[in-house]
Amino acid sequence: MIDAPAEVAPPSPAKRRWSWRQFGAKFLIISIAVHVFFGMGAAVYVVQKHQAARKLTFKGGPPSPNPSTRAIEHKVQMAKKQSSMSAPQMAKRITTTGLSKVTLPDMPAMPKLASAPTKMAGAGGTDVSFNPGGFTASGGSGAGGAAVPFFGFRESKGGGSLAGKFYDLKQTKEGKPSNLDEKDYPKELSDFVRGWNESHFAKYFVGPNPLYTTQIFIPKINADQGPRAFNLSRVQPRMWVVHYKGNVVPPESGTYRFVGMGDDVLVVRFNGQVVLDCGPNMPSGKEPRSFYATEGLQMKSDMPWYKGLGRGDAFQVTAGESYPMEVLIGEWPGGDFKAWLLLEKDGVQYPKDGKGNPILPIFKLAASDVPKPAVEAPVFAKEGPVWKAERPKADASPSPGTRTAER
Repeated sequence: MIDAPAEVAPPSPAKRRWSWRQFGAKFLIISIAVHVFFGMGAAVYVVQKHQAARKLTFKGGPPSPNPSTRAIEHKVQMAKKQSSMSAPQMAKRITTTGLSKVTLPDMPAMPKLASAPTKMAGAGGTDVSFNPGGFTASGGSGAGGAAVPFFGFRESKGGGSLAGKFYDLKQTKEGKPSNLDEKDYPKELSDFVRGWNESHFAKYFVGPNPLYTTQIFIPKINADQGPRAFNLSRVQPRMWVVHYKGNVVPPESGTYRFVGMGDDVLVVRFNGQVVLDCGPNMPSGKEPRSFYATEGLQMKSDMPWYKGLGRGDAFQVTAGESYPMEVLIGEWPGGDFKAWLLLEKDGVQYPKDGKGNPILPIFKLAASDVPKPAVEAPVFAKEGPVWKAERPKADASPSPGTRTAER
């Protein structure tokens, strides 16, 4: 007899509930995982879109600085703002010894200057100027550092100058030809420097208007500028002389020498003695014993007499005392003219030029501004002693016999 299969009993309710729980738990985990996945994807998408929009919004500008950079920029901006607000009220000049990025306020508008003249105007005075290749000498009274016209001012301005007279040896005092030959010009000057008596030139034409100079420093110019300076433009630029005369007062005691040269004539008489004569025409016959071949001079082999600036004889002075002084300059054949008078004091250590010569100051009777010439002229020291000159007798005190030195 075959036994019938045993009947399988249905699962109990407890097991059925456990199966649904297992299925529900798995479904929940899968659902959470899916949501987390989509959530992370959405977050990444939003962040990327937000950053892209932010970059596009600020495209073209620098990235946002960090806090320290922003603080530095804020300080700089505040400093510039304070500077711009206070600049118009500033009364003192701002100076610096190094490079700076500080922007200074704009300078006030300056009046436009007229173009420099191509030739020297009349005799000294206001705005007398000359521009041979860039050098300009101009000014009014010559005081306070103003530049000095080459041959002097129209007026003495109360003193402090040497008075100069212009003589044309080609004419008589009546304005007729003197018949003085060029070869006799040196002899005529030699006769004058033997006694330095102005009456020697009385027979020649003398310019009616003297000039008053505080220095002799004339770079290479055309010889016709000499007559033009004295308002004598019709005088031919040859065989003329200028005689300067006055009394000078040294600021310091000591032993000095005049150093200089004139083409064609430069003779200096100090306290009754010729102390310097240097040029192709030496009226005194007293050639300097030594020379300074200073930088700036254009010496040539075909001019054997041109050895540089001549060193004059030494002379001693006492500070505050007055000494008579005369200077003779002149032009012989015409063409170019130049004359320089510098001062050297024994015992002073002067700077040297590239050739080893001392760089000396210009002999001055008043402070003046002397731009560096663009034509032939010796190098010179911008700083140096300033002597004084006695007031001319016509401008002196009414008290007879009284001399007053301008200190």
